[in-house]
Amino acid sequence: MAVPERHAADYPVPRPAVDLPVAALLIASLAHWIRDAPADGVIFFAAALLLIFTERRPAPADVLLAPAIRLPSASLIVAVSLVALVFGRQTVPMFLAITAIGIGALVVEWRDPSLPPQPVPRRGWLWVALAISWCVWELVSFVYEQAAGGLSLTHPTMSDLVDPMLDNRVVQALALGVWVAGGLAMLRAAAAARRTA
Repeated sequence: MAVPERHAADYPVPRPAVDLPVAALLIASLAHWIRDAPADGVIFFAAALLLIFTERRPAPADVLLAPAIRLPSASLIVAVSLVALVFGRQTVPMFLAITAIGIGALVVEWRDPSLPPQPVPRRGWLWVALAISWCVWELVSFVYEQAAGGLSLTHPTMSDLVDPMLDNRVVQALALGVWVAGGLAMLRAAAAARRTA
C-alpha cells in the first residue's frame, strides 16, 4: 500500500521558543533601567506588552479585504523636519510630534495581521549579521561605560558618537526626516507584503 507523499506545507510551522522581538524589547527595557533612565525603560516594557497582546489576538478573516490606509509621504517628512528645525530637541512640540508618529505607526500596524512565516532571503542574512554586530558593539560599550563610571572615549556607545552632531538643529532636522522616511518605507513594504502573501 502506497504511502501518500507529504510536502513541507503539510506540516505545521514550529513557533520559536522565544519571541525574539519581545525579548529584544525586554532586554532594552532592562538596559534603560540599569542606566538610570526609567522613563525609557517603561516605554520599552510597554511596547513589549503591547506586542504580546496584539500577536496573541486573532485577526479578522476579512482584514485583508479592507482598503489600505493611505500613508503620508513628503508632507509628513517636511512637517516633522520643520518642527525639529524650529523648536529643537527636548521641547514639547518635538515630544508631541514624535509621540504622534509612534501612535500613528502602531495604529497602521495593528490594523493588519502578522505575516505568515516565510523563508529568509539569502541577502537577508547580511542585514541580520550587521544588526547583530551593531547590537553587540552597543552592549559591550554600554557595559564598559557602566564599569568605567561614565563616558568612555576608547569604547563609546553609538549615542555618545551621535549626540554631539545632533546638537545642530539642521542635522537634527535631516536626521529626523531620514528616520521618518525610513519608517514610512517599512510600513509600505509590510503592507504590500501582506496583501500579496
